[in-house]
Amino acid sequence: MDEAAFGTKYLDGDGDLGNDVRGSGLARPEEVMEMLFNSSDVAAHFYEQYSRGKGFATRVGKKLRNKNGDIVRYTYLCNREGFRQKKWLELQGRKREHKVVMRCGCMAEMRIKQNGQMGKWYVSRFVDDHNHELLPPKLVEYLPPHRKMSDVDVAHMDSLRQVGILVPKIYESLAAQTGGFDHIPFTKRDMYNEMRRQRGMRKGDVNATIRYFEAGAKADEKLFWRCQVSADQHMCDLFLASGGVRMIINFLAMS
Repeated sequence: MDEAAFGTKYLDGDGDLGNDVRGSGLARPEEVMEMLFNSSDVAAHFYEQYSRGKGFATRVGKKLRNKNGDIVRYTYLCNREGFRQKKWLELQGRKREHKVVMRCGCMAEMRIKQNGQMGKWYVSRFVDDHNHELLPPKLVEYLPPHRKMSDVDVAHMDSLRQVGILVPKIYESLAAQTGGFDHIPFTKRDMYNEMRRQRGMRKGDVNATIRYFEAGAKADEKLFWRCQVSADQHMCDLFLASGGVRMIINFLAMS
């Protein structure tokens, strides 16, 4: 299987369509089948961009490995593929209501395989038929897989929260800066989720530090330590003593 068998439609490192397709709308299925990708990441980025233009969201499906453990096939699915398992729908004693069931057995997918001789990834299967309505461009950005906070957005939110500004006000200020709520690529819930993620990371770091020194104290009877943790799971002070050496670390002064 040589390069000519795939045609000449390459994708660059950003996963954007080449000049032969750019400007003419979304690529047609027969054009996608002729595409080559320099890496699986480029292919994934292409299908994500394609899904935005088409009106759906994607997720990664099954991966196939060879005998050496290398991945030689990826499948990218419509995020509404499959069905929610019955055990989650019939779960008793739930404190929250069930999430809206989104999966409806959609069969749309893009499958890529690696050509060992060329070192490229080619499309071996492309199904573009969806069994559900597709969203218009102004709404597709609100699908969960497309909602993302950039590092700049997170840093901006953190800096405003540090001076006492609440999330709803921060969200309103972002809308004013971008020209409206529909221009923000994430929701207030995403901001709260990011805050929860940060708290979990801080708690995890504190617990890991405590476990480390607990294990050290068991191995070295001369090691003595104490720490102080704030209400929001920040480690404030750490006191260490081993033999004749003593050390006090103030993490708040270092931040």
